[in-house]
Amino acid sequence: MFIPPPLDRVRALYGQGDPAHDFDHVLRVARLAEHIARMEGADVTVVRWAALLHDVPVPGGHRDRHHHAAADFAGAFLAQHGLDPARTANVVHCVRAHRFRGDRIPPQTLEARCLYDADKLDSLGAIGVARAFAHAGTHRARVWTTPWQAIDPDGDRPSSPDYTPVHEFVYKLRRLGDTLFTGTGRALAQERQATMQAFFDALDQEMGFLQALEEGGP
Repeated sequence: MFIPPPLDRVRALYGQGDPAHDFDHVLRVARLAEHIARMEGADVTVVRWAALLHDVPVPGGHRDRHHHAAADFAGAFLAQHGLDPARTANVVHCVRAHRFRGDRIPPQTLEARCLYDADKLDSLGAIGVARAFAHAGTHRARVWTTPWQAIDPDGDRPSSPDYTPVHEFVYKLRRLGDTLFTGTGRALAQERQATMQAFFDALDQEMGFLQALEEGGP
């Protein structure tokens, strides 16, 4: 019989999470994922646990492979707590298939698509802007570069101080809405994308003004 562990125990798993992938992010994703699951007719139990475990920071794990490490952890964790094998396997697939960049695995189940969409929605809108700058701060990245320069998103990201949140928006965030799978997720993404686009447009305008002043001299 499945006995769900208390939420405080799950929260404790994220003690080593970075500001953009901490337990606050996990709870937001879980709420979004459950909402999408109910609207789309998915298994809410699978989606909830996939969301709660999708970003578990496994010691020694590299961020580019975190989806595999977290999926393996989720499988063992839920089996230990008595979740049936079919649902456990679905949770493992959901976690393994939530990544957008790099070693990406297409989500094959409705539940995996709900998690993918919820996770990406938390990268959009005002909260997405906040997360982008929080993540940049942990890597001592600059807010904006002048002049704006192209950087290989799979090469210098994210260790280069010149890879700014503007680059993250250009290379990833503005494209996320087009990758969502569910009608519910795509509808929620529209307003969030508009909010994020407006912010980065304003940032470019303000920084461009300052750059023009610098070029004009005293």
